[in-house]
Amino acid sequence: MHGGISVVVTVWNDREGLAALLDALAAQERVPDEVVVVDAGSTDGTDAMLAARPEPVTVVAAPGANISAGRNVGIRAARFERIACTDAGCTPRPGWLAALDAALTGEVEFVAGVYRVVGETPFERCLATALYPSPEEIGVDDPVVKVAHKLFGRSFDVEHATGRSMAFTRRAWELAGGFPEHLFAGEDVAFSAAAAAAVPSALVPAAEVTWRPRPTWIANARMYAVYARGDVRQGSPNRHLARAGAYLGGAAAMLRGGPAVRALALAGAAAYLGLPARRARADGLPPADWWRLPLVVAMKDLSQVTGAVQGLADAAAGRPQPRP
Repeated sequence: MHGGISVVVTVWNDREGLAALLDALAAQERVPDEVVVVDAGSTDGTDAMLAARPEPVTVVAAPGANISAGRNVGIRAARFERIACTDAGCTPRPGWLAALDAALTGEVEFVAGVYRVVGETPFERCLATALYPSPEEIGVDDPVVKVAHKLFGRSFDVEHATGRSMAFTRRAWELAGGFPEHLFAGEDVAFSAAAAAAVPSALVPAAEVTWRPRPTWIANARMYAVYARGDVRQGSPNRHLARAGAYLGGAAAMLRGGPAVRALALAGAAAYLGLPARRARADGLPPADWWRLPLVVAMKDLSQVTGAVQGLADAAAGRPQPRP
């Protein structure tokens, strides 16, 4: 053990998710020395739940704060120089905090954990299979995996870490400029890129949390649109614009192309879906549910294209980014 560590969590109207997270933190082999919960103005009884917790929790009220602002408020309030972050709705696996704690030592001042998306319904399991990386893909020397991670924009590395599982020193947070409060989505990726550029960093696959995706098509479409708007506000629209070009080109090929052009377009689509199909087999996804995979991928892609266009319009008009 290398001194105390604070766990900072933001919450807004997710009483049950927060309670489950606190239960998981209390059950860790390396329990937090402090848990700081920043409440952005919950009205669902979160305050009463926190008051009834058996373990001490430092609660900071920050009405209206977005995730970035809430995290920054919590980090300023934290007593220790080493801070871990996760989200309400996540469940840290056994050994999560111990793995982050052990890695955050010596010269290393920023560490990124991983997450595993766990679906409970057929739709959620298709989301997990099609759209999110698997921790088992870390370090795999497979061109299909590498290309798919690049195309889908989802992989595990310190420069694209998620706020669901990360830890850092206060010095690293300061050098990175804190979490960017003008962003309502994608703030964790922006922060991790800045932190990884400022201090020595490491990926910690053993620091795993599980997370359940949003349960409906509409909720996921809106989430991806908002995230893409955030990418544009960070100056990263190219991947989404390339995606728009690919869909337009594919549609034109199918509508106006000859047999060879159509065959090429279909081969490209099959290759694009190659890694989700491999995951579906590996995860034991029932074949009867596979029809959802291309629809889920198309939903995500078209939502991101829509969000990117909205982000460009937002930037041109000076409008703030919406909440996810």
